[in-house]
Amino acid sequence: MSNIEFKFGSKSIKNGESTKLCSILNITPDSFYDGGRNSSVDKVLKRIEEDVRNGAKIFEFGGKSSKPNFDDISAEEEWNRIEKYIEAVKKEFPDIVLALDSDTEEVIEKGLDAGIDIINDFNGFTSEGKMKLVEKYKPALVIMNNGRFDEIPNLKNYLESYFDERVKAILGTGIEREKISIDPGVGYSSNNSMNTPEDMERIKSVKYLRDMKLPMMVAISRKSFNKKIFGLTLEERLMGTLIFESLMVQDGGRILRVHDVKETRDILNMLEVYNKF
Repeated sequence: MSNIEFKFGSKSIKNGESTKLCSILNITPDSFYDGGRNSSVDKVLKRIEEDVRNGAKIFEFGGKSSKPNFDDISAEEEWNRIEKYIEAVKKEFPDIVLALDSDTEEVIEKGLDAGIDIINDFNGFTSEGKMKLVEKYKPALVIMNNGRFDEIPNLKNYLESYFDERVKAILGTGIEREKISIDPGVGYSSNNSMNTPEDMERIKSVKYLRDMKLPMMVAISRKSFNKKIFGLTLEERLMGTLIFESLMVQDGGRILRVHDVKETRDILNMLEVYNKF
């Protein structure tokens, strides 16, 4: 797996290198965990400065919640929430890598025009409009699986088939394979409010999805499986997050999308030392 590379702009992540951290910057009042935490440009700039010191390499903006049963908003409102933040960050930190978490075609296009490096679509770029944007701009991509509305009798077969089909379709736009990463979609399980076993199966799916030889994003930070399985509140979910992130890194995950950069960096440092012996 050491030759696997994730390219975005003039930068890249090689899969054999240490795991890279992606800091979540939700500019959403209804985010499941950090709604309102990033309520001003100054707060976001200070947080980025701190997260850079603690090892974050990618910073992902989100202007719309995608939690279960989220309230959808217009493309205009979603873009208005994040536009000034992107402008300020590009000015203050011109060399950092910026990602955008969105499934909205108009917002994705505006983000790409504003200099976003990576697009993370929780619906896997399945619309014709998004595929045209991929063909036009050729950004780096995170393909996630959203199984909330699917019947899934066999998760392994379902995920392997889904990612195989999506990767082939996206490669058909002329994009380089090195610009594609995948996310098994923990928290986006079918019948999500009840289907705890599927969330755990998605966590463990890294073991076989790594055979696709694509970089994998681990995006489980403080998600609700901690509550459904272990009865943990939002404030108590960090321990479960760190434990399962560590397991997924051991299985092949290489990009961790997190709320808690310092704590995640600390445990990754411990894991790196452990693996040396």
